Amino acid sequence: MSQKWEYNGVTLEIDLQDADFAEKYEKAFKKLGEEEKIIPRTGELSNVIRKYCKMFFNLFDNIYGEGTSEKLFNGKINSNMVDEAYATFIDAANRDVKESNAKRNAFTSKYAPSANREQRRYSQGKHSRKRNKRT
Repeated sequence: MSQKWEYNGVTLEIDLQDADFAEKYEKAFKKLGEEEKIIPRTGELSNVIRKYCKMFFNLFDNIYGEGTSEKLFNGKINSNMVDEAYATFIDAANRDVKESNAKRNAFTSKYAPSANREQRRYSQGKHSRKRNKRT
């Protein structure tokens, strides 16, 4: 199961059940965390915006390949666009995880073995004692 993520006319797939995609995702977010630590918090606003946006451009390029951020943002370096793209990306990733988990839970409960012998004996023992006490 995967999700289609669409931003600014570009449609990409999110499939966190695919090992290769999940690995790219994990590595990209690790790099994002490292880059976030070195972003200037003060100074010229334009420089802060460029560094902030570059951090997210790298995230998308690391997951989907070089040039993805150019397609997503059409060469604009705008922090509002980056925030919106990131929010919609995370929402789609969360939907992918929830839907996959629900599907997996339905599958495992359908094919899960019934109670084992010890559990059946225990539950039968409880019922038989109740019946004996009533008589």
